[in-house]
Amino acid sequence: MARGAAQARRKAAKSQPGRRKQAAARRPPTIEQTMFFPRLRRQAKWVFVFLAFVFAAGFVFFGVGSGSTGLGDLLRGNFNIFGNNGTSTNSSAVKSALKKTQAHPKDPNAWNDLATAYQTDGKLTQANAALEHLLKLRPNDTDALQRVAGFYETKASNKETEARNLQAEAPLSLSGVLGVSGQLGQALSNDPTSQQLTQKAQDAFTEANTALQKDTQLYKRIAKLQPTDVNTQFHYAQLADLTGDTTAALKAYKLVVKLAPTDPAAASAKQRIAVLSPAQHR
Repeated sequence: MARGAAQARRKAAKSQPGRRKQAAARRPPTIEQTMFFPRLRRQAKWVFVFLAFVFAAGFVFFGVGSGSTGLGDLLRGNFNIFGNNGTSTNSSAVKSALKKTQAHPKDPNAWNDLATAYQTDGKLTQANAALEHLLKLRPNDTDALQRVAGFYETKASNKETEARNLQAEAPLSLSGVLGVSGQLGQALSNDPTSQQLTQKAQDAFTEANTALQKDTQLYKRIAKLQPTDVNTQFHYAQLADLTGDTTAALKAYKLVVKLAPTDPAAASAKQRIAVLSPAQHR
């Protein structure tokens, strides 16, 4: 009898876990389990991992933040993500040119040689700085003016591309992936990553605009030095048009038509004159 009772107790003990599991399964979910954000944190972990991967891949694939798109050696310079525009050490040509500028700091040719040496090394920012110093010594050097204008035109183009790439990345937010709209969607869209991308895009657009303004001012000087050069006048007209200086743009466009009435540039100039003239008199 005692042995039978003991066996019955052991069987009952073994059956308890199963009953406990069934009871737990029948229990209603707790408040914490039914709340949205705790469920979101548990169930959407894969989303955060996915977003992290996508953003990382985007920065690598698109070169976001580097501004490193190029078209031509000077007008589309290669700016790398480290910001030094080339190797960290100077070549023998740069070292030699630096010695010349130190020995003859007021010699424009020495600064021109330094700019060329830096450009050869791919250090376009340093090359531009040398050219800008040259222009302080020789303000009407058209070659230096064109090279500096080219630097800022490239920078404007690269920064605009960078900004658009950043804008393309920014809409990929948690709310978009989960399909959440309304106030909750707006709250999820304001995550730190999206805010950082938006701010970087705005900064890049600002830099692009600043560079474009510098490019326009430089070409204004070139246009004065080369009043009969059709290409110079047309390019300055386009820049003035792009930056909203309607008066200067019209004047330059009309000069293009006067200098070369049969040139293809004159046809484009006439079209812009027809568009800008009424706007100027409003």
